[in-house]
Amino acid sequence: MKYARLFIVLLVLPMLTIAQQSMGGDGSFGSMFPDKAISPCSIGIFAGSNSNTHVVGTAYASDMKYTPASGLTAGINAAYHITGWFSLSADFALVQKNYRLDRDNPSLSFVYTDATNNYLSLPVMAVISVGRTFRVVAFAGGYVGYWLSGHRSGQSLSVSYFITRNQDDTFFDEDYEFNEQRDNRFDSGIVYGAGMRCAIARKIDLSADVRWYYGLTDIQKSYMTNMNPRYNTTRTIQFGVAYWL
Repeated sequence: MKYARLFIVLLVLPMLTIAQQSMGGDGSFGSMFPDKAISPCSIGIFAGSNSNTHVVGTAYASDMKYTPASGLTAGINAAYHITGWFSLSADFALVQKNYRLDRDNPSLSFVYTDATNNYLSLPVMAVISVGRTFRVVAFAGGYVGYWLSGHRSGQSLSVSYFITRNQDDTFFDEDYEFNEQRDNRFDSGIVYGAGMRCAIARKIDLSADVRWYYGLTDIQKSYMTNMNPRYNTTRTIQFGVAYWL
């Protein structure tokens, strides 16, 4: 994570210093594409894949190993370009925040859980860009979201297993049932990243972004004492297309 932050800082600082020079003129939106008499507003769609890390202190349960899992992301985007190098952007995105839990214990090596979690996320970001037809962008902001649904599959200990010692009795595959006292379905955090834009037609841009969702909200409520907070950190790679209105 520290290398990701360093990458963004090293990208943003030079962009801020040369943005006005690269745009030319007064830095207005019109100078960005001098041959385009178009609105400063754009809308688009995007989709991609992600990798989510479930961050939790296991405390005394040292044999519980959480590992990242892949997922999907997709959504729609709207942007308002205030100047040729600065804009505001908002998304309506579906983001999967999945993870895997294994038991690092020789007698329980068959026990595992694959967790699929579907979130609705609404990021709002400030975006700076350098270039004209081909542009490099960096962005940062915050997001709020909602935990829509979940699914769990894997193997677990069961009463029948202790009787039969048959691992076939331990499989499960079920939708996650939310508990109002336990689960915090509200999600929030910061989002940042970088990407590229390329104009392929008078009103159409293609995009490629790398984005980090850094969760700041515990996914559990304080329903008992001595709880360990649990967060999600999600890295997405996404591609999209935007239309200038």
